[in-house]
Amino acid sequence: MANTYQDYTATSGQTDFAFTFDYLEDEHVTVEINGAVQLTSAYSIIVESNGDTKVRLNVGASENQIVRVRRKSQPDTNLVDFVNGSVLTESELDRAYLHNRYLAEEISELNDASLQLEQGGTQWDAQGKRITNVGTPTALADATTKAYVDGIASAIATGVGLTPDFNKFTGNGTTDTFSLSFTTNGVASSAVLVSIDGAVQDPDDYTVAGGADEIQFDTPPANLSEILVIERGYKVATDIPTEYDWGSVATDPVSASYSYGQIV
Repeated sequence: MANTYQDYTATSGQTDFAFTFDYLEDEHVTVEINGAVQLTSAYSIIVESNGDTKVRLNVGASENQIVRVRRKSQPDTNLVDFVNGSVLTESELDRAYLHNRYLAEEISELNDASLQLEQGGTQWDAQGKRITNVGTPTALADATTKAYVDGIASAIATGVGLTPDFNKFTGNGTTDTFSLSFTTNGVASSAVLVSIDGAVQDPDDYTVAGGADEIQFDTPPANLSEILVIERGYKVATDIPTEYDWGSVATDPVSASYSYGQIV
């Protein structure tokens, strides 16, 4: 059990939240609702006749809101100011000691609750917990959100994005490589559908070359043959950083292998 805070999942309209940790001043007791610190005017500290303490909200919390009652002992304020020649009373010494002790407890619990390196390792260990409030990624090593990845996957799998491109060429019997006007969705030959004079070609008979913007045939297409190259799937309209490695795009985009950097 934590020494410096207590958490509650509120019921509808709940106003009272008991706590058992010690504190020195009423202003050292703070209230957070779903992570947002509340103004001191939004609640009061109630001490029962039996010594029990609780926070009472002026306006009841909503159902399932997370209410945290926390001690924050104002680290920027000295509670005791000793002067030369003063009488060192037990109460003042105890008060100064407790202030430092409470600050140490609060820092310790915040540290324990923070993201830590794995035991004996060099990687961060989230201990099975989700990481929230992650920003939109812009670089290769950035973490990204489920919504970002889901949006890209959905765009590829369901066709939410830009219409696939296609090119037409005429064979001359000697040229085996043709430059495309677009960059394909992937580097596997199955990323494009190719037909010659209406006959669909086996992906083993050609490769996607260059920067995924060329089609290279094992055998040059015959003279005057009509070559049609159609991009499979849909292009994602989202601006994705160029340094992300999209891996090998399979015929079925759902089963394709993509590397999004660090996904959380």
